Amino acid sequence: MELKEIMLNDLIIFDEGIRSKSDLFDCLAKNLEEQNRVSKAKKIIKDLYKREKETSTGIEDGFGIPHAKSKYVLEPTVCFVHTGLMDDYTGLDGKPIECVFAILVPQKATDLHLDILSGFSRRLMNQDFRDRLKNAKTAAEVLQIF
Repeated sequence: MELKEIMLNDLIIFDEGIRSKSDLFDCLAKNLEEQNRVSKAKKIIKDLYKREKETSTGIEDGFGIPHAKSKYVLEPTVCFVHTGLMDDYTGLDGKPIECVFAILVPQKATDLHLDILSGFSRRLMNQDFRDRLKNAKTAAEVLQIF
């Protein structure tokens, strides 16, 4: 499955008002529920926090990849969110996260979950890819990068 096949235009969000992990997860869950990608927004928030407690999903250079498998996910989905700097969500390099790829898959989709996660991890190793995402201003620009 190609990564852009599971990224919806309506789930590419630019919101500088998001300044915390709580704001981020609330925004994700609300938008996912509105797009009929999940059945219960509050349960998705809990699933994201549960995964985050295992180890932070912040990577480096301002990027994070929060992800979860959940029985409340109706379809595999990737959301891109460009936020304000989040002081309570940092990468391994200590930099605040500002660009997020949230990955949500149904509970039993373990292989797909790992495939999507590894696909984004590989792409995020490329500095040009990261720079272009940081500078994107519209959903169309984000989708063109893929």
